[in-house]
Amino acid sequence: MKREIEFTNEVGGSYLLVVPGAVGRPQPYDDMEVERSIHSIQCVADLFYTHGIKAAVEPVRAAEVSMIHTVKEAKDYINKVDHHGVQYINGDTYHMQSEEAHIGEAIVGAQDYLVNLHMADSNRGALGDGHMDIDMIIMALYVIRYNQKEAFVTPEPLGPGGDPYPAMHAKPNQEKLKHLVNQSVSYFRERESCLLKGKNN
Repeated sequence: MKREIEFTNEVGGSYLLVVPGAVGRPQPYDDMEVERSIHSIQCVADLFYTHGIKAAVEPVRAAEVSMIHTVKEAKDYINKVDHHGVQYINGDTYHMQSEEAHIGEAIVGAQDYLVNLHMADSNRGALGDGHMDIDMIIMALYVIRYNQKEAFVTPEPLGPGGDPYPAMHAKPNQEKLKHLVNQSVSYFRERESCLLKGKNN
């Protein structure tokens, strides 16, 4: 984490994802893992602050991690860390569809905590390929004036299917990945433009 904070600063980044639990291990290791996670982040919290990097806690669905699955849980985690260097959330619409009662309400609930939002459709594919309500998500972002601060919406389509981990050991298909990202960006901008013009389709 120390190296990543320094690297992010060197390349001019403004935030760094923090996933409190081990990704790919949905079962709790023991009853103390949340406390250990909090202590670990507290050990590097000063570095986030001194390097000017926002620590962005990402809630991840229960099928992939053992803790911190919702925006509320991320806010509670941040409050327990209790450090000015750890104050932000990285949302992810794919995880939100599994864990949140309503994605739009979760985004509004995140308010000023939200510094980045990962976007993939319901099948973890490109935006427009699934049944995610992209319009509602865009409207929720406008409700919290997300476009008026240094914050990001990042395409993260990993390709159809819920399990991204086998792809970690496969050769990346650059053309497919480029297509997924380009389609996501184009679809997001198209829907945003329609909403701003008051059109539904």
